[in-house]
Amino acid sequence: MTRTDTDQLHVTNNGETDLDSVMELAPFATRIERKINIGRGNPHAHWMRHDGQKMVTPNVFTGDTTQYDFPSDRIDAILPTSSKLSHPIAIGMMPNASKYYVANLLDNTMTIIDMQHHSVLKKINLIANYNPVTGVIYGPVGALPIQTPVSPKGNSMVTANMLTGTITIIDTRPDLPTTDTLVAMLGCDPGCHGVQYGAKQGGGYYAYVSSKFSNVLIVVDPDPNGDENPADAAVVGRILLNATAATAKDANITGNAGMDGQGILPIPVVYNGWVQKLPAIWKSKLVPSQQNP
Repeated sequence: MTRTDTDQLHVTNNGETDLDSVMELAPFATRIERKINIGRGNPHAHWMRHDGQKMVTPNVFTGDTTQYDFPSDRIDAILPTSSKLSHPIAIGMMPNASKYYVANLLDNTMTIIDMQHHSVLKKINLIANYNPVTGVIYGPVGALPIQTPVSPKGNSMVTANMLTGTITIIDTRPDLPTTDTLVAMLGCDPGCHGVQYGAKQGGGYYAYVSSKFSNVLIVVDPDPNGDENPADAAVVGRILLNATAATAKDANITGNAGMDGQGILPIPVVYNGWVQKLPAIWKSKLVPSQQNP
């Protein structure tokens, strides 16, 4: 992920011998500049603040999250997200950086962190609406959550859930009874994994969802009627990614149908901090509300 103030690129080292570092690369990744020690083991899908001054990482092996400050070159805080075995794996951040969300893969929760006060605000149980004895599902459910970005406007968060093959929607609008609650669930494909928001023509956003074991890109509209309430989020399209019908299916899935995954990058990047710096050729395609979310 790039910093918006320098265009440096930051890559987490998940599974490398240097278990507690983030690689800092020069703009356009022309050279390695340094390894940033984030104090904990195996950082994964991190996020950068809109002004490039802060970075937050989910630390897989230690069940916590690091907040790193670039101007002072120091760690601001390391906070627990759940148990050490929870496997925090991905982060989404509010566009004003007031708080951020950590997806805990193995305990099926979402931890909400106050970025200003360095404190845990809440933990959302993504399988609270599932009865493990009867198997009954009586509301939105997500198990093994992966990528979980917040919309550029800060209205919703879309999460890809591998085990359940579902896409869950959390209402992130502040100061409402529904704030930080699970409000919707949509169907996904085997290995549901990657999510990012992209601009919708004429205003608003789509969330694009990729799955490891499907040659299909799912298109989600988190606000179909434009009322800013994500409870009515819907799948509005499916894009076949194979070249011909003959390659619609690579092979039969024989096991681990919900494991592994892949990310996604819609272009142009429409998140706060990045969208304002788009080249004119891209910015001219966006409406004013998208240019300054």
